[in-house]
This record gives sequence, C-alpha cells and structure tokens, in this order.
Amino acid sequence: MSVSLPEASAADEDLARRVRLFLAQQRLMKRAGLVIEARRGVVTIRGEVSTFHQRQLIVSAARRVAGATQIVDELQVDIPKVARAAARSTNQPLTNVASTVAIIILLVLAGCGRSGPQRAATNPTKGSITYQGQPIGGAFLAMHPKAGAAADVPTATAVVQPDGRFAITTYDTGDGVPEGDYVVTIQWRKATKSGGEFVPGPNLLPAKYSRPESSDVVVHVASGTNELPPIVLKR
Repeated sequence: MSVSLPEASAADEDLARRVRLFLAQQRLMKRAGLVIEARRGVVTIRGEVSTFHQRQLIVSAARRVAGATQIVDELQVDIPKVARAAARSTNQPLTNVASTVAIIILLVLAGCGRSGPQRAATNPTKGSITYQGQPIGGAFLAMHPKAGAAADVPTATAVVQPDGRFAITTYDTGDGVPEGDYVVTIQWRKATKSGGEFVPGPNLLPAKYSRPESSDVVVHVASGTNELPPIVLKR
C-alpha cells in the first residue's frame, strides 16, 4: 500500500543524502562506515569511530547541512582501541586500562580532552525573539557565519525559552559564539504525537527563515558580552 509516504520519504532521503555527500566531501564517511537517517529534519548518525575527535568532527559537520534541525549522535567510539593508544602513550600496562578509559571519558565530557580540536574564542551572546508580537518558546536558532563556516567550529545554536529569551551555545551551554557577522535561521516546530511517540511537527514560521540563503535576520557579535537587538519576525 502507498500511504502518504512519497513526499515525506523523498524529503527525508534528500536530507540524508545531502548529509552523506557533505561528510564525504569532508572525508569523514570513508573510514567510519556511517549509517545516516533523517526524519522531519532530525538526522540520526550511527556507526563506530576510532576516536572522540572523529566523532566530534562528524557531528559538527552534519550540523552545517541546511535542513538538519537536530543531530542525534548514536556514534560509538572504539573504547578499547582508545585505551590501548592512551596506555602506550603513557607507558601504562593494560591492567590500568579501566582507569585510563575513565579519565578519557571524563575529559571528553568536560570538553577538555586532548583528542579534540582547539576551540575558537567565544563571546557570551543573548537576545530575544518574537513572531507576530508573541514569544516563540521552543524555537531553534542556528548562527551561520557570513564569512563562511570555519573548520572544526560547530554551528552555534540556541533553543528559545518560553519568554522568548535565548542564549547562544557553540561548545558549552551559553558560552556564546566567535566574533563576526551571522545569518540567523529559525525553525519553530511544536511536538506532536505520532504512533505513541512525540515527533517534531511542521515548521510554524515562514520557510524563508529556515535557510541561510533566504533568511533576512543578520546579527553582529562583538568581542565581549553581547545583548543582541530584539529579533522581530514577520510574515
């Protein structure tokens, strides 16, 4: 039976295809053997990678693909391989592998693992946003550098609070964004229940705001702490 799948399936497969293509262009697909699926803008990435650094690069690159509103990271790092490498580099016997792995995981979760790329300097950036005069709690913002995305710097994002306020995140929650001019994309998808689970519903904002090529929301981030001018969206 063909039950209303064609359009949705075509859009999902197109997004998944573009994510695969972009990762291949960044030379991130070949070794990882990734499985990439998309559903209503939510991209799920599965596979096994050899380092935490590679995992971070894959997820950061996928975030840059237009139409990807959320990345679900289900990548697995080959912990034994990482532990053996760490043990060799520190001359530890393999009997200490458990301790080595624990330390590595804590470092990665803390965002200071040596295997990760060097972080760009960020500037705390906050603001507010409304659509037709009302706050849009739950909307998702992404910041796209007008000068082009820098290598190994994740796309800065924010989730709008119920009162319309938001704080931009690049690496750690609310840490801000590197200095520069940005095109802001916004999508507002309220959760709907489908088949017993909640999934993102249709975008409630005009389509032009969901793509960096068409969004007319441009902001400047200066060095230091930033309070952006209120973002007022119109039809």
